[in-house]
Amino acid sequence: MAADAMNPGEYLAHVLGMLERRALNRALVDWTQFHAVSARSLGEAHAVIARAVEMLGDKHTFFLTPTVAAERLARRSAQTDPLPTGRLIDDRLAYLAIPSVAGWDEPVRRYTATGAALVRELDGHDPAGWIVDLRGNGGGNMYPMVTVVAPLLGDGHLGSFVGADGSVQSRWELREGRVLDGPTNKSPVPNPYVLRHLRPRTAILIDRGTASAAEATLISFLGLPRVRTFGEPTAGYATGNEGIDLPDGARLILTCSKEADRLGRVYDNNPIAPDERGEDALALALTWLR
Repeated sequence: MAADAMNPGEYLAHVLGMLERRALNRALVDWTQFHAVSARSLGEAHAVIARAVEMLGDKHTFFLTPTVAAERLARRSAQTDPLPTGRLIDDRLAYLAIPSVAGWDEPVRRYTATGAALVRELDGHDPAGWIVDLRGNGGGNMYPMVTVVAPLLGDGHLGSFVGADGSVQSRWELREGRVLDGPTNKSPVPNPYVLRHLRPRTAILIDRGTASAAEATLISFLGLPRVRTFGEPTAGYATGNEGIDLPDGARLILTCSKEADRLGRVYDNNPIAPDERGEDALALALTWLR
């Protein structure tokens, strides 16, 4: 649908149809009442779409008007994502902080390459265990994050996207340092490095600021032996969504699936609890690792 030839009624029908077909919680909405609504302007269409999104009751689904979408894009373009950082603790434990990152551009490639180099550097000290800090990571793009920690995960199935009917829509897995969603490579740059000691003891730190893509990164570790989580329950956005740009400049962030770990345990928009709960997650992790 071209922006210069938009009919408000057709535009509304197009977006409602997308919601009805693809939204994870689509069964909660009586779509007949929405299809009976007409729109004489794009503003009226936006109001109906916003109401439909609200009725889905999904906190991970958003409708952004053109003005709000443009404002968010401008803020996003002006900010710089922090890069992964790390250090040795007690000269024997590798600590790796994974911050949020979004997009698919050169900064994302730099983020991934920086994190991959850091993992190699830390492993050069032959650590007795690893700490992956996901606290305060509000999400964005899961694939750079998972690529950075790929050597800690090892090749194979990491997690799945599960549809409303419980069927697996696709699986994300690691293969030679690349994260694949189905057959599609999602890693900005590969990280094929192999640790000195495979499947090391790994502590994952989480809190209420661990959200969305960071929760998917957490899920990639769940079910592995010698992995334990510490801190506070996560934010509760463990669902897969897609950003859809609409022809008038509006944007739809649509939740289409739940996420499941390698053991098939399905997560939703509920917080993921740690194995050991406490405010000082690092201290708890150090006690376990030591």
